[in-house]
Amino acid sequence: MKKLSALLLMVAVASLLAACNNTPKIAVVDGAKVFRESKPGQDAMAYLRTKSNDLQAEAKAAQEKVQAKQSQENAAAFQEAVTKYQTTMGSEQQRVVGLLQENFNKLLEKYRKDNKVDVVIAKDVVLSSDEATDITNKIIEEFNKTTIDLNAKPAPAVDAAKPADAAKPEAAKVEAKPEAKPEAAKAEAKPEAAKPEAKKP
Repeated sequence: MKKLSALLLMVAVASLLAACNNTPKIAVVDGAKVFRESKPGQDAMAYLRTKSNDLQAEAKAAQEKVQAKQSQENAAAFQEAVTKYQTTMGSEQQRVVGLLQENFNKLLEKYRKDNKVDVVIAKDVVLSSDEATDITNKIIEEFNKTTIDLNAKPAPAVDAAKPADAAKPEAAKVEAKPEAKPEAAKAEAKPEAAKPEAKKP
């Protein structure tokens, strides 16, 4: 009887160990932190700031012309500069973030395969996890080794349901708002209509 009990216990322990070995290996990554603290992410931010400053300088120069000489031509030039700023920065942000996301996705997939990780989850959707599962700093180290051509066009978007969606590219965005306000310039560009003189009786 004792031998049978011992045998059953051994079978139960073996089953438990087998179940443990089949447990998926899960990793957690803070995508926003990767974009914020990695060299590629910081380079992207610097690129967008420079682009933004250059376009803002153009808009400001156009606004100064309006203030110096109020004319339809100058007002139109200023409006064009502001529109150029907004459209260019919007498309540039989207393109640069796309490049970061593309390279981040490839890096995550490589890390997952090399380290035999089954699932990578975004940290901001995890309610609780062990620090040992957080691979954010490791991903930052690997991402720092990546060279990204910020003037290149990103590859076409793939299935958005991949684990790499843990990334938060919002961190790489630069607010596309020029210092100059077109509404103010429009008002300034409109010369006051000549007021008719009151006729004396």
